[in-house]
Amino acid sequence: MSDFISVQHDQHIYTISIDRPNAKNALNIEMYTTLANILIEANNDDSVRAILLTHTTEVFCSGNDMHDFLHMSQGTLNNSDSRQQVERFMVALLNCRKPIVAAVNGAAIGIGTTLLQYCDFVFCSPHTRFQTPFTPLGLCPEFASSIQLEKIIGTRKAKAMLMMGEPMMASEAESLGFVNQVVDSPFNKAQTYVKQLASLPPNAMRNTKALLNASSIEPLLACIEIENQLLFDLLAQPEAKEAISAFLEKRAPDFSQF
Repeated sequence: MSDFISVQHDQHIYTISIDRPNAKNALNIEMYTTLANILIEANNDDSVRAILLTHTTEVFCSGNDMHDFLHMSQGTLNNSDSRQQVERFMVALLNCRKPIVAAVNGAAIGIGTTLLQYCDFVFCSPHTRFQTPFTPLGLCPEFASSIQLEKIIGTRKAKAMLMMGEPMMASEAESLGFVNQVVDSPFNKAQTYVKQLASLPPNAMRNTKALLNASSIEPLLACIEIENQLLFDLLAQPEAKEAISAFLEKRAPDFSQF
């Protein structure tokens, strides 16, 4: 278990909380591993009927740990092992048979946005900001967002987010269908929803989710593999090294040399 991920199993519900306040809930490799383990465990446990994904700080998730990215770009963190753990989490979330409800407040950056594509219900606060700054960091989309995000919010907004790193605020996310509802207390709303889901016939619920996702699973898995191969290749390139270093040094990146 990671010190930064907690899980509670109560009345057929798994509540998973991201809790790394000192890093604004950025996900490191250990956290990816833990999240994958929890999702696999929940998926295989017949007593679990629904999952609530939330967080304990003012930020839902600030994305991938930038220090991990820096170490990967410098070759001091094993890229192959890191990619394996990230993909294991992605596949576990994508293949989860149980309904997942997310409660989101504050920023949801990078993986904090893309993982929400695979939650069945998402509730956020009026202060939530979604952003996927992959290109500005010298990287490319991940978690099949190059096809899934367009499917959810449309081509124009998906390109603005993935190519420009343009944010999507809560009201726009609701109007485009990325979230179910903007509410003052997303956790309370999500908790009510997940309890309702857990009270419904579990076999019917699992089969309905499977039917809804059946046509998209294989293309998404293939896209994840392609994106991650490119992303980890880009991590080793000078553009990403400059962008990540500039981010950590709190300065503007200089791409004039490329």
